[in-house]
Amino acid sequence: MEASQLVQRYAVGQRRFERADLREAQLPEAKLQDVRLSYVDLTWANLSQADLSGAELVGAMVWRAHLSWVNLSQADLRRALILHSRLAFANLSGANLQQADLRLSDLSQVNLQGANLQGVKLCYADLSGADLSNADLSGADLTGATLRGVNWQNVCLTGAIAAPNSPVLV
Repeated sequence: MEASQLVQRYAVGQRRFERADLREAQLPEAKLQDVRLSYVDLTWANLSQADLSGAELVGAMVWRAHLSWVNLSQADLRRALILHSRLAFANLSGANLQQADLRLSDLSQVNLQGANLQGVKLCYADLSGADLSNADLSGADLTGATLRGVNWQNVCLTGAIAAPNSPVLV
């Protein structure tokens, strides 16, 4: 599916685009609130500054995508594969990222307030300056993650894995 087709169909009320092939889609600044994109392929897609608040992206493949400044607040990203992607300054507050894989992704300055990050893989991700306040990282894997300046206020880290001497464990 072409990005322009998705935008046109969304404009006339369609919200379900499950399993769509959106590789290399150019959707910067798109307004796609509450869209259903479960199991879509967004490899190399550009969704920077898009509004996907309340979107459903369960099991989506988001590899090497550009998602800086995207609004994914209250989005459902369970089991999504968001590998080596750029999400700097993204808003993921209240999002459900349970069992998502965010290895090697740039999550610097991201807002993850109140997010469900249970079992998430954040290995070697850059979380510099991220706001994780009130987030649940139970069972999360933070091995090798960059954690400078993270807001850890009221974060649940039960069973989380991190490198020895990591600020998470100290």
